[in-house]
Amino acid sequence: MSYTKARIPTEVYHLTKKENLDSILSEKRIRRFGDTECWFCRDIPDMLRYMEYTVLNEGAPYIGVGGRMMYYPKFEPSEHILLKLTPQKWEDKWYQWNQVVPQNASAETKAQAAEFSSLKVGYRGDLRFSKCEVIELEPILAEHIDQDESTPAMVM
Repeated sequence: MSYTKARIPTEVYHLTKKENLDSILSEKRIRRFGDTECWFCRDIPDMLRYMEYTVLNEGAPYIGVGGRMMYYPKFEPSEHILLKLTPQKWEDKWYQWNQVVPQNASAETKAQAAEFSSLKVGYRGDLRFSKCEVIELEPILAEHIDQDESTPAMVM
C-alpha cells in the first residue's frame, strides 16, 4: 500500500447503513472506527463502481481493519443509504490509497488496481461536515444494474 496526497474535495459521498443515520446527523461527523481514515467517493458513478469492487462482490475476501481476512456478506440495498457531504473545514488531510500489485502482475490486474485506487479518497481522522443530503440507494442501484444489463458486451 502507498498513500499520496489527494486534492481537497468540496463534496464527497459516503455509503452507510440506515441504522447509523441518526447518530451521524446528530454528531455531524463520519467516524473512522479503528482505521486511520474514513473513506468516500467523489461522485455517484465512482461510488457505484467502488461498490462493484467491494460490497456487491458477495463472498469475496478482503483485508479488514487490523489485517484480518474477511468476506463480503450479502449486500442488502434496502438497509443502506448514500450521504452527500460537504466537509466542514478546508483541511489538507485527504489521501488516496494506491493499491500495490506485484511488478509481474498482468496489465489487467494493474489497470484494475489503478482504477480501484482512484475511485475513493480517505480523510485522516473523523470527518466533520457542514451539510448532508440523504440519498436513497435502492433506486440508484436499480438504475445502475438495469444500465449494465442493457449495455451490450464487447465482442473481440
